[in-house]
Amino acid sequence: MILNRYINRQLLVTTLVVTFVLVMVLVTGRFIKYLADAAVGEIAADALFLIMAYRLPEFLQLILPLSLYIGILLVLGGMYVTNEITVMNACGIGRKAIIRAMSVPVTVTVMIIAAFALYITPLGDEEGAKLRDAQRDRSILELLTPGRFHTRSSDGGSRATYAGSVDKEKGVLENVFLSDFRINPETKRSELVTVWAAEGRMVQHEGMNYLELLDGKQYQGQPGAGNFRNVTFERGLVRVGEEKVDRTPKVRSWPTAKLINSENPEANAELQWRISLILIVPIMSLAAIPLARVNPRQGRFGKIIPAVLLYMLYMGVLLVLRSWLADIPIAKRPWYYHMAWVHLLALMMVFVLYNWSDWRRARSARKARVAA
Repeated sequence: MILNRYINRQLLVTTLVVTFVLVMVLVTGRFIKYLADAAVGEIAADALFLIMAYRLPEFLQLILPLSLYIGILLVLGGMYVTNEITVMNACGIGRKAIIRAMSVPVTVTVMIIAAFALYITPLGDEEGAKLRDAQRDRSILELLTPGRFHTRSSDGGSRATYAGSVDKEKGVLENVFLSDFRINPETKRSELVTVWAAEGRMVQHEGMNYLELLDGKQYQGQPGAGNFRNVTFERGLVRVGEEKVDRTPKVRSWPTAKLINSENPEANAELQWRISLILIVPIMSLAAIPLARVNPRQGRFGKIIPAVLLYMLYMGVLLVLRSWLADIPIAKRPWYYHMAWVHLLALMMVFVLYNWSDWRRARSARKARVAA
């Protein structure tokens, strides 16, 4: 049908443009964070784009429903402004025809979100976590840039490392400077350990990475106090890596089949969240049709802000409930602690939006009859 192609073409273009803008905003913010981590040596520069690629499905599964929702608002709002909807109504084409016209793009979007939420995003998150763990386990030779300080923070302290030159082929550092600031867990006092050495090289001992320092000096004491200890050494070892342990994957990385069979409250919350991402597409697409109705004088953007705020309220309630569900064991949850109730309330809201105008007209007619 010509009308279906006309609406779908405009909706496709508008949704793609909105998606592109939102993705660029979200990706740029995240990329700046990863770029800052790369600047201080937390991750390798060549791993930036690969990490972003693993995070992209997660971004898209959140952005696509909102983009489609805004696209419907803009397309139908423009048709109201140009009186196309008025002409369609005069020809007997009402909301049912518009819903049928949009059923194809909405169905396609639901399928895409389902693929992302149930399979692609968990897989990408798992691969991204493995890549980030590999970056944490890199040796100091890979992290250091000659002539620049490299800082790294950990629980209870931080370390600054400097090398005048680095020979990565031979594994040798020259003019090495290390400064460790940490809180003593026993005395609860801050301690500063500063080491300088003429040369250093990476060695392994009992499965741990150490930096072997030659011909150096060590200063240790409490900042602000005058009781620093000065030690000269010919050879010393400094641990530069954490003990490798098997990291348990986060629930968000679990396959959907594993979530279904789990009694873990976090897994149950994650499963409900993934299903909610799918359900939100048809529900809010239906809500966008009556919300897009504007007066020609208002312009096509007349109801964008309240409509988007309504969408954000919907998503916000789901996110808060997701956090609550993850903290409460399944056996101890109240009956109303379930995301299904949120979707049911959203469907009731859609029902009210579709019938509000009829209810107002019926009420006005009753008042007119009573006045007569």
